Amino acid sequence: MQFQLRVIRPQSTPEVIQLEALSDDDARRLAIQQGYTVLRVEKKGRRKRDFPLLFFCQELRVLLEAGLTLTEAIETLVEKETNTDVQATIASVLASLQNGRQFSDALSAQSDYFPGLFVASVKACETTGNLPEGLQRFSLYLEQIDILRKKIISASIYPALVLAFGGLVLLFLLGYVVPRFSQIYESRSTDLSFASEVLMNIGQTVDNHGVLLLGVIVFIVIAAISAFSQPVVIAKLGTFITRLPKIGERVRIYHLSRFYRTFAMLLRSGIPVVSALTMVNDLLGQTLRQNVTTARQLISDGLPFVEAMSSCGLTTPVASQLFRVGEKSGRLEVMMERAASFHEQEMLRWVDAFTKLFEPLLMAAIGLVIGVIVLLMYLPIFELASGIQ
Repeated sequence: MQFQLRVIRPQSTPEVIQLEALSDDDARRLAIQQGYTVLRVEKKGRRKRDFPLLFFCQELRVLLEAGLTLTEAIETLVEKETNTDVQATIASVLASLQNGRQFSDALSAQSDYFPGLFVASVKACETTGNLPEGLQRFSLYLEQIDILRKKIISASIYPALVLAFGGLVLLFLLGYVVPRFSQIYESRSTDLSFASEVLMNIGQTVDNHGVLLLGVIVFIVIAAISAFSQPVVIAKLGTFITRLPKIGERVRIYHLSRFYRTFAMLLRSGIPVVSALTMVNDLLGQTLRQNVTTARQLISDGLPFVEAMSSCGLTTPVASQLFRVGEKSGRLEVMMERAASFHEQEMLRWVDAFTKLFEPLLMAAIGLVIGVIVLLMYLPIFELASGIQ
């Protein structure tokens, strides 16, 4: 089987390689033999299934705090699970535990469902012997990291529905109503204004070639969906958005807030700064990943954390001040969480303000377009009526 691995060599940047292996563990072993440190293993062509990681962490923590051993807790989760796919994943973890493997190694073997951040957090907890606390910390992280994303998605639903409804109304007017008006005006040899004549021609074109136009629209939608599923296209789109005035800076702050939140969680788990920087690299936009790589190298060379982050454009004025305080007091993870919370609240306020401004403007624009079409359809009738008077 073909496996795709994200790996890193000492003093180098992360890269993706492909190996032929019998299993995830075999692919990981082959990469390590070649001198790589493996960050992620993924079977090529395999579609990832959704795994309820947050519920898994919460339920496992409750069972462990109730006094069950890790193996007993995993057995309980297997027995109570009704989703066959999720049950099979947890059962694979259980089988690894029963074969004597560490919990983190068992999770790592199921890398399609357990991200590297979770595996690293569990591995750090295994050294301290406080797995329930680590699970609680990761559960809280998952809840907090999704607040802003869910808010943005929620704010996008109404404009998307307005655009969809407005588009359907426009298609109905151009494909059905306008051609009927065009036939009436042709039968009466009515003189039309230039704008009305253009509208009637568009309506006739839609009426005569409706099937072809529908096919073109479907093709464009499918092509767009296919294009946006490609990492290269997404990376270029992300780069374009970050260059937009105002919006680009907000996107950068969004990525930085996720970066700070994740980095703080890793530091609380006892993971060293340089290793944590490697793990969080995938959370950032394409334009900031190289900055993280550079910052990691500067820190490895002995430059203070705040100076390295600031010189690589990974701080804001507020975050920079908080990080300096955290570095001096030895509470860097606490200050990173505060920086993340500050910028998340800032982004939430901006999303609310943008939504309140954008939604009325969108409604007004769609109403204006529909109103102009209706006016151009009825304008010849108004002219005829005024002529009769």
